[in-house]
Amino acid sequence: MMKLIEDLWFSRRDLISDGLDRSLEYIGRIIPLKIHSIPCGTKCWTWTVPEKWSVNEAYIEDSKGKRLLDLKDHPLHILSYSLPIDRVVSKEELMAHLHSNPKRPGAIPFEFKYYEKDWGFCIEHNKLKNFKGSEFKVFIDSKFEKGSLKVGEYTIKGETDKTIVLVGHICHPAQVNDDLAGVAVLVDIAKDLSKRKNHFTYKFLILPETIGSIAYLSQNEKIIPKLKYGLFLEMLGNSNVHALQLTRQGNTRLDRIARSVMKRKLKGFNEGAFRKVVGNDEMVFNGPGVNVPMISVSRWPYPEYHTSDDNPSIISEKRLIESKNLVLEMLKVIDSDYTPKRKFKGPVFLSGCDLWVDWRENRELNRNIEQIMLRLEGDQSVFDIAEELGLEFEDVFNYVNKFYKKGLVEKNPA
Repeated sequence: MMKLIEDLWFSRRDLISDGLDRSLEYIGRIIPLKIHSIPCGTKCWTWTVPEKWSVNEAYIEDSKGKRLLDLKDHPLHILSYSLPIDRVVSKEELMAHLHSNPKRPGAIPFEFKYYEKDWGFCIEHNKLKNFKGSEFKVFIDSKFEKGSLKVGEYTIKGETDKTIVLVGHICHPAQVNDDLAGVAVLVDIAKDLSKRKNHFTYKFLILPETIGSIAYLSQNEKIIPKLKYGLFLEMLGNSNVHALQLTRQGNTRLDRIARSVMKRKLKGFNEGAFRKVVGNDEMVFNGPGVNVPMISVSRWPYPEYHTSDDNPSIISEKRLIESKNLVLEMLKVIDSDYTPKRKFKGPVFLSGCDLWVDWRENRELNRNIEQIMLRLEGDQSVFDIAEELGLEFEDVFNYVNKFYKKGLVEKNPA
C-alpha cells in the first residue's frame, strides 16, 4: 500500500487529466481494471462531463523579474482547472487570485474551480509578505481540451450477482490521506477478496470525486438494481480514530454490522449520520434515484486536510493495515451471514451431539448456548443473534455451523 502511495502521490491527478489516467494505468498493473471512458461534454443526468485540463508552466514574478512562486516547486501552487493567463496585474488583483491558509501558514492549500472559469495560484500564507510592490507578472500555461473522464472498475464475481460496491476517488493531486490512502486500502482489499470464494459479487470503483460516480452510474444504469450495499473508503492512514458515517437509511444491516465490527475491533471510534461526518460520493450512490445504502469509513477529521501537509509523513503502513482489516471484517460478516432454521425439537443433547462448549475455553459462549438454541427459529440471522447476545460474530457463526453439519439446522439467506 505504501509503495502505491509513494509512486503516485506527487502526480497531477486532476479531475480529467493525463496524470489521473496514468495513475489508473499504474493500478491496472496491480488489479485488472476495466477502464470506462466517458467523453467530455457527455450529459450525465443533470451534470455534464467537464473538459480535460492540463498545465505546463505557471509562475509569478515581481517587477524586477524575481520569481516569487513557481509551479515547478510543487503541484499545488496552481489552482486546479485554472484558466491560462499571461499579463501584468496589480497587487490588488493578484491577491484576489492568490489562495492561502492562515490556519496552516507553512502549507500550500489545495484549491480547485472545476465548474467556475477563473485563474489562480496557491501559496503558503507566511510567504504573502514577499509580495512587495504594485505590479506582478502572472503566467499560467494551461489548456482545456476534449478528452474522456476515466473510471477504473474491477469486478469479482460471487455466487450471486447481488453486488457490494467499494468506492475510492483519485482526483486530488499531491495529496496522500485524501485520497490515495483510501484507494490503496481498496486495492489491497480487492487483492485479498480475489483469492477467496465469495457469496456476493464485489465491484471496486476508482474514480474522480462526484462527477466520476455520476458519470459511471448514469452510463451504466442497468447495474443499479444489483447493488446491495456500498462502502466509501478515504482518509485511512492518519493517526485519528476511525469514523463511521451511516447510510441514508440509518439502520440497515450494513450500518449494524459496521458498528458492531468497530465496537469489537477498535478501542474507540466516532459515528455520525449520513452526510454529517464527511461528504463524498455516498450522496450519488445513496442519493435520489439510486439509493443504494452506502456507509463511509474514514479517519476524519485531520488538520492537514487539503494542504501540502497531507503527505506521506502523516500516514503509516500500520494504520493502513488496521483500516484494511477493519473493512475486511465487515465484508466477512456481510458475506458469510445466513439465517439458521432449526430442524430439531426440544433442547439438543449437547454432549451426545458434540456441541457442548467448555466454559474454560469460551465462558461467554458456554453461558449463551441455550439462548442461541432458542434463536434458531428462522427469523434471525447469525449476525442478529450475535448482536443481540453481545457475542463475537465468528464465535456464533462457528458454533451454529456445527449444528448445520450435524443436520440440526438448515441455512436460509440472511
